[in-house]
Amino acid sequence: MESTKEKYREVVQRTEEKLLPFLRTFEKLQEEIHLGRVGEAQTRLREAGEDLFPTLTTELVTLSPPESLTEFHTKLSEAVSSFAEAYTTFLSGKGQQFAQAFLQSRQALCRGLYLLYDLRAQLPVLQQYWLLPSALPALATLETPASDAEVPVGFSHKPGTNTHTQYSLYVPENYTPQQTWPLIVCLHGGYGRGDDYIWTWLRPAKSKGYLLLSPKSAGPTWSVLNPPLDIRSIQVMLEEVCTTYAVDRKRVYLTGLSDGGIFTYLLGLSCAELFAGSAVIAGEMHALVDPLLRRSQGKAVPLLIVHGAQDFIFDVAFTRQSVTLLQKLGYNVTYQELPDWGHAYTYAINEQRVLPWFESITGLRTE
Repeated sequence: MESTKEKYREVVQRTEEKLLPFLRTFEKLQEEIHLGRVGEAQTRLREAGEDLFPTLTTELVTLSPPESLTEFHTKLSEAVSSFAEAYTTFLSGKGQQFAQAFLQSRQALCRGLYLLYDLRAQLPVLQQYWLLPSALPALATLETPASDAEVPVGFSHKPGTNTHTQYSLYVPENYTPQQTWPLIVCLHGGYGRGDDYIWTWLRPAKSKGYLLLSPKSAGPTWSVLNPPLDIRSIQVMLEEVCTTYAVDRKRVYLTGLSDGGIFTYLLGLSCAELFAGSAVIAGEMHALVDPLLRRSQGKAVPLLIVHGAQDFIFDVAFTRQSVTLLQKLGYNVTYQELPDWGHAYTYAINEQRVLPWFESITGLRTE
């Protein structure tokens, strides 16, 4: 029996060793995706996955696990099947249909990630995928639940109510109410979801000890033409989280990508008292911000703006003008322009730019 279990574990380890570079490649492609270079991205993904799928899926289906690992095997097989679906869907997108294929591929990828994350204690090779390299030596500490934590930790997904939309929450596994914890509100892009975008923030949040609140917009995207709709929803869910967990109210940060960046301007200025800082990633400043600026609303809140010079959705020239305007009005703006980036997901940007900036402004806000 022990020999059977050892052989099974060997297969699982080989599966991990194959999945890790695939996941990293897929993530990198989503950070660098450009509508003018879809074929190049598909070629790179094909090279990363052609020796995996469907071979890996078939291998797991035909493998008989030890009885004690049946549930583990079922989840791992489902995760690999989700990654195979993400892979084939991404490659299937052609021309104008690529955007829809990309979104469907992303959804399949995230399904697989949630399954893998639940199994992480039994997948040691993949442990490094969930953390920043600098945090790996502290893995055991970060994964050890506190004895006094009587609330859910890890990922949770809250359904919508009559006062707020659905949202996803991440709470570090070593959470304890004996200290206060910083929190990041992260807003997805157009036609995105909170349970999708939260993954771009997991590594820094888990490694550095941040709660993540990732709301879903009321509609397909954020209600720019009727801001109170989503603003009220986010206010309610934020209060719900802060009531349940020991959140440091002086270290609540706001950030958003694309349409989420547009809404970060509106929410961050309208509800400036809630946030220690805001970061807009690849988003435009909407005309509805104008009356807020005229009243100097939110001027005390530090603002980071990150934009790609190759952005094919929102022209960088408009963002440069917005930065100049904000600076002339006396807002505390930090602008970072990325010469080679377009309009895509933000894993490395969150890890290397946004979180370090949040940490640099702690305590700098003036009332």
